[in-house]
Amino acid sequence: MARQNKLLLAPILGLLVFIGACASIPGNRSGEDALREHIQALEERLGMLESSQAPISGVLAQARAAVGYIRGQYTFVDAMGRPLRHVLNDVGEPIADPQGVPLVDTTGTGGIAITEYCGTAFLVGRRGELLTNRHVAEPWWEDEASAPLIAAGLRPVFLRLRAFFQGRSEAVPIEVLRVDSEEDIALVRTVGWIPTAQPLPLYAGSEHLEEGQPVVLIGYPTGLEAILARLDYSERTKLEAETGGWGWVMVTRLAQNHQLRPSATGGHLWEVLPNVLVYDARTAAGGSGGPLLDRQGRVIGVNAAYLADFHGGNYAIPIRYGQLLLGGGGLKAPGPSRETPELLISSSNSSAGAIP
Repeated sequence: MARQNKLLLAPILGLLVFIGACASIPGNRSGEDALREHIQALEERLGMLESSQAPISGVLAQARAAVGYIRGQYTFVDAMGRPLRHVLNDVGEPIADPQGVPLVDTTGTGGIAITEYCGTAFLVGRRGELLTNRHVAEPWWEDEASAPLIAAGLRPVFLRLRAFFQGRSEAVPIEVLRVDSEEDIALVRTVGWIPTAQPLPLYAGSEHLEEGQPVVLIGYPTGLEAILARLDYSERTKLEAETGGWGWVMVTRLAQNHQLRPSATGGHLWEVLPNVLVYDARTAAGGSGGPLLDRQGRVIGVNAAYLADFHGGNYAIPIRYGQLLLGGGGLKAPGPSRETPELLISSSNSSAGAIP
């Protein structure tokens, strides 16, 4: 493509050189100096054009290796450390309200009430630091369903909080380091293992972003569903049968078989606002926390939200907020920073209420 561009632009180059040579030159600069500037400017534009149309396979390969699939499980406990459990009737069946919502209480006798969720994060440091959304690092943050429980004095705890990388066959625990007090962004870090992938470069000049420029979004939109959709029917059916359809078990099996791979979508940046970037690269739930890249593979933002009925309205937190967290800014995580092994053991002995 680059070679074709040069051939097509060769006549234009001759035309611009001719016009430059014949134009009147203001001030005391010579025509030769002005001609040299014209040629230099044209070469710079040609270089930018070639760069924007160059293959991005290398960019995608580096980005995919640095992007992690976050999967977590959490519950709430009271002041005595008792977790929410499902309330059972006289015959041992879970009770639900008229809307079908299961009843839970710290005095319940059923399984621990577990909420399972997923998201995306990407490597930005040499010691396993990753950036993601705050609502991925703290899924109860600004969550309407969690607000009444917190108001009642319950506190959240992680049963599992781990990251999967496409080059690793096992999940690695992560810990929450810092969060922004207002923006939906957080800094986390792997525990016990440091990814071998190169951290993604961060674009320092975010104030120079241009509306209309191409962008690439990497992540795990729809979470497990997008991963399963890449399998053929027989392979997916076998996996579901062998794992009982349990989400965590299926993801673990997929990681062991090196079948986890983040998705990439392309689009354009349409609005550059002080606290948000608006673009049309498609995403969905599960893609939260993924890196928004320019054509050179530099991170310009962290995917945070989307409008379900309008594909042109996806939103990212500008990367400068992530740079502030990397520099020690923001807040120390106010909630739990790691998973709780003892509760994890309890929940594995009582799977009722777990969400596959």
